[in-house]
Order: sequence, then C-alpha cells, then structure tokens
Amino acid sequence: MPQPVEFRIRGLGLRGWLMILVSVSVAMAIVVAIAVVAVGVFLFLLPLLAVLGIFYYLFGRTKFRPRNSNGPVIIDGEFHIVDASEIERKPPPQN
Repeated sequence: MPQPVEFRIRGLGLRGWLMILVSVSVAMAIVVAIAVVAVGVFLFLLPLLAVLGIFYYLFGRTKFRPRNSNGPVIIDGEFHIVDASEIERKPPPQN
C-alpha cells in the first residue's frame, strides 16, 4: 500500500515579508510622487487658466463674433449651367 506523501506549508519568513514591504513601499512612493507632481501642475495651471479666461472675456470675445448676428447671411449671385462643349471652347481662367 502506498504511503501518503507528507507536505508542509512554509510561511514566507522574514526575507519574504521584507521583500513585500519593500515592494509596497516603492509602489507607495511612486504613487505619492505622481500625486505631488499632479497637484503642482494643477496649482500652476489653475491661476494661469483663470487669468487667460479673464483676458478672453474682456478682450477676445468681440473678435470672434460675426458682425451681423441678427439674421442669416444671404449670398446672391447669378448661375448658369455649363456643358462640356462650352468648357472646351472657352476654358475657365487659371489663377
């Protein structure tokens, strides 16, 4: 009759826990560094965007508005149908 195989569950030990602790510490340091950089960029860009928004509100809005915004712009012109023989006789001017 075969004998049952004995197996033993080993813990991580001091070295294993130390490796986990170092890995978690490095990951947390990277997350904190990214957060500090993000907050720094936000604190730099927020006043800049506020000042640019104020300047756009005060000075830039009139440049982009159409002159006659009360109604539609009507473009009037004269049109005629041109067939291929007329184009061959008198070609359009080249700029």
